[in-house]
Amino acid sequence: MPAHPNQLAQRREALLLKIRAQRQVLTLQTQDIRQSLDIAEFGYQCASTVISRIKQRPLAAIAIAAVVFVIKPTRIASVSKTALKTWQIWRTIVPVIKRFKSESKNSL
Repeated sequence: MPAHPNQLAQRREALLLKIRAQRQVLTLQTQDIRQSLDIAEFGYQCASTVISRIKQRPLAAIAIAAVVFVIKPTRIASVSKTALKTWQIWRTIVPVIKRFKSESKNSL
């Protein structure tokens, strides 16, 4: 039994919609993969730079490794947290100080 032309047109339209949806999904997946590859490439470049600098200055690398070993990673993490919190507080306070100074100059 031959298909009705209207049914064929509807089937064709449904298939075209499905194709568009699949292309959109493929585009999104490609973007995710591209972002992952960009991150991996950045990590590779950083590691390559570090390795080349270690090769250029092996004594400095040994000294840094010794300092990290002596200071202990937990202490370094603690100092890093404190430094980050201090920086965040500073970034919050600076605009307030600037505004206060400008208001005090305007009131004089």
